[in-house]
Amino acid sequence: MSRFDGLRRDGDRHERASALATLRRRATLHAVVAVTLTLAGYGLLWWVIPETATRWLAVAGIVLGAELFLLQRHLDTNRRHDADRLLPTLGAGNLVTLTRGVLLAWVAGFLAVPWIGTELAWLPALGYGLSALLDAIDGAVARARDRVTVLGETLDVEFDALGLLVAPLVGCVAGQIPAWYLAIGVARYLFVGGIRLREHRELVVHDLPPKSSRRLLAGAQMGFVAVALTPVVSPAVAGLGALLVGVPLLVGFARDWLYVSGRLSADEA
Repeated sequence: MSRFDGLRRDGDRHERASALATLRRRATLHAVVAVTLTLAGYGLLWWVIPETATRWLAVAGIVLGAELFLLQRHLDTNRRHDADRLLPTLGAGNLVTLTRGVLLAWVAGFLAVPWIGTELAWLPALGYGLSALLDAIDGAVARARDRVTVLGETLDVEFDALGLLVAPLVGCVAGQIPAWYLAIGVARYLFVGGIRLREHRELVVHDLPPKSSRRLLAGAQMGFVAVALTPVVSPAVAGLGALLVGVPLLVGFARDWLYVSGRLSADEA
């Protein structure tokens, strides 16, 4: 290795360390803002439901903490897919995605709060609905600014899965969404866990071919859950809607598992 190559590598390491330090500062700033807004939300809830507002804060805080940990853990992947250079700023698309995460934490807080038939009846639906709306635009914002990153895609996938876990759980606890629909939120984690287990056992894991139906079905779940959480939808209607949109997704997960495990050929997937 020439002296020039050594200097270049030292420069690359310094640039990466500097970018990562900047990212950590920006992630810390996001955490401060998110926590401050959550505490402000707690203050507003305390005026309405002082007896249960602290429970809302506890659950929302746990979920928010998990999201912030996920962000910190993956900061070193804030790069474009075709480049090794670490980007020193999060970018507008990631900020939209992180806003989704804050909203999901707030929705999760209603696991501990009786909200059906109260002044809070619309809040879970509005929170999750806004999160789903932001999910529809964060990728477009990133593409428009040429800031599609590995970090952004990780956050997007994880927050999608988190939303389809906590929001139906909020509805189920309130008696608004049928309990079996919670399988939708668990399915993705079981799928990923199954892949990790196969890798650990050194079994073949086939790549999934791209399918637009996966994204469409996931979007249908988000739309359904947002509507089902509203106080104008009865549990009976929500149960019918769960069947119409939930069963096809579960069938899709089963089909995808058959493919990644080699039980289904590429032509059949």
